[in-house]
Amino acid sequence: MRVTRLLHLVRNRRMVQKFDDRMVAADVVEAVLEAARYAPSAREAQPWRFVVVQEALARHQIATGAFNHPLVKTAPVVVVCCARIHSHVSGSGRPSFPMDLAAATQTMVIAAADLGIHSSWIYGFRESVIRSVVGIPDDVPVVALFCLGHQAGLSDLPERRPRADVIAWDRWRSDDARSRLS
Repeated sequence: MRVTRLLHLVRNRRMVQKFDDRMVAADVVEAVLEAARYAPSAREAQPWRFVVVQEALARHQIATGAFNHPLVKTAPVVVVCCARIHSHVSGSGRPSFPMDLAAATQTMVIAAADLGIHSSWIYGFRESVIRSVVGIPDDVPVVALFCLGHQAGLSDLPERRPRADVIAWDRWRSDDARSRLS
């Protein structure tokens, strides 16, 4: 298998345990956000809207709304990822904006890794608190919090499940079916 620079970045991304207190350079934050602007979205609707929060009191209030999540508490940059519009609805009846924002957020993760910065995205928060802190209108969904910074200390590479446990070709394979085929 050919290992590209992108695959190398994705494979070697480390889980953040805690951010240190160094600020992230403005041009790095801008580059990460620029990458997100080019993420794919359903019908290229680009429904995202990002609120970059660096002010200490606002970050503290956001952390409170995120159940005092340690990464939100220590991140020097918290990006509140919102869906500017409710975007398209697929044939299944599901709105596309959660997937669109997930694609944009994952693009930020990879861009940050490419720039030597660590990141994490958080889905557990009280939306009303986040909305209040940064002044987001009631009709705009808050989808995720994206934390950006320099990691404090070292962490191990996350373990990955074996390929056979996560990839099937042509048909779903259960563990029982696979063991019977072996």
